[in-house]
Amino acid sequence: MNKMINKISSCIKDPHRIFGALARRGFFNWMGDEQYLRWMYRSVFGKEPDLENPRTFNEKIQWLKLHDRRPEYTAMVDKYEVKKYVADKIGEQYIIPTYGVWDHFDEIDFDTLPDQFVLKCTHDSGGVVICRDKAAFDQKAARRKISKSLKKNYYYWGREWPYKNVKPRIIAEQYMESGGKAVPEDYKVYCFHGKPKYIVVFHNRFDSSKELSETVYDTDWIPQGISLDDHFKVSNDIEAKPACLPVMLAFAERLSEGMAQSRIDFYIVDDLLKFGEITLYTASGMQPMIPETLDEVLGREIRIDAGGGYKLSGGKFLVWSVCNDYEGIEDYKIFNCHGKPKLIDVHYDRAVAHKRNLYTVDWKYIDAEIEYPASREHCFKKPQVLDEMLYLAEELSRGIPYVRTDFYIWEGRVYFGELTFYSDSGLARIEPEEFAIEMGNWIELPLPWKQK
Repeated sequence: MNKMINKISSCIKDPHRIFGALARRGFFNWMGDEQYLRWMYRSVFGKEPDLENPRTFNEKIQWLKLHDRRPEYTAMVDKYEVKKYVADKIGEQYIIPTYGVWDHFDEIDFDTLPDQFVLKCTHDSGGVVICRDKAAFDQKAARRKISKSLKKNYYYWGREWPYKNVKPRIIAEQYMESGGKAVPEDYKVYCFHGKPKYIVVFHNRFDSSKELSETVYDTDWIPQGISLDDHFKVSNDIEAKPACLPVMLAFAERLSEGMAQSRIDFYIVDDLLKFGEITLYTASGMQPMIPETLDEVLGREIRIDAGGGYKLSGGKFLVWSVCNDYEGIEDYKIFNCHGKPKLIDVHYDRAVAHKRNLYTVDWKYIDAEIEYPASREHCFKKPQVLDEMLYLAEELSRGIPYVRTDFYIWEGRVYFGELTFYSDSGLARIEPEEFAIEMGNWIELPLPWKQK
């Protein structure tokens, strides 16, 4: 009772708190974006935001909502359209399959859906219904929830303008379960100007009997003992470092390119990485942090010019006209046998002498040559993105007796080159001969006389 009295008293003393409660019910949809955001910010933080010279993370998120308005953001927040956008950048295999898309609930043909699936509204946050058993699925309850969500324009509460013109639709997705959990852990990668900084894992989101908490890791998977949203307490739970972390971070970097701040979410389902969503304005910039000083610390990560210019650190990293002369670009050719990387062949100085050095997968120099002379005095440092290249090479070579996967590294990022199934047509000079025999032993052929 005392808690309720204190809450009512605080609202009387500060009318801005009443504003927040009424805004959620659509009372202020008529208000202009800047005025609305100033009042909403005051209702959360108890003070006015400085939108002329923003310093904190949350202030800068409000500034970005008002000034960084690129048309492609609308597709990024549409849960259906974003799948096409992301598949073009990282590959279809990382996208959760979609069974169908509809404008109205009654258009859904449930007979065509599997026994387990997930329904989502494409234009909001929270319009989700999970079906674990179609025979026991409550369609009436699902219709009420989905139909209510379809009537809302998610833009109005946080004035996140990309949602304003998203067409309200329903999609059915593949139901995911991992490690006995009906809802797999999601990994939220916070990125600033295209560079990942933190990975956040939530706990107890779907268990009302336990306190909401989160563990925040840096990109080396070291717990930071902080919370980026004080709705989630700092957790003592520590997850094992995901094997696919290098790829997750590389994909987050690729998907956040050119944006001052974004959050790229992933799931890991049975050790397979799956894309979740792109969040452009985390918690709508209305998230107190633990400790409070973190708001200003993270604010320094977002570089904006309060005079109106928006500083971007993105841009195109790989231009084929630059690569054609092969100056300053190494070509990393990974030899894979039966889905396992075995050898890394680095080509360089191709415009002059075309040299190559050989390394093991743990980056030890191999004193051998394949066709072109090795430069024993020129040994490369181990690339920071080696783990990412090896992971991608393994994924691309699964089930193949031999294939070479080629990659480039340009400004610290990995780019796919090509797949080669018959390197040098099997006619390359390999020295010493003992190494050629060792390479041959990596490939187990299904020879007829070995078959029973």
